[in-house]
Amino acid sequence: MKHLRRTTTPNGMPMHDLQLVTICDQCGKHRAHGNHQGCSKRRQAINQHKWVQP
Repeated sequence: MKHLRRTTTPNGMPMHDLQLVTICDQCGKHRAHGNHQGCSKRRQAINQHKWVQP
């Protein structure tokens, strides 16, 4: 039993910081609380121009 803990670099690659957003950019509330389907629809409508094929 040499190694009691898992290494923080799986496959020799350093683990990156994910920087997950916990606050909804539309309503300002925590994304883990409540229903954010309306916020998602507004976000999709705002960013729709990014996905349009030229």
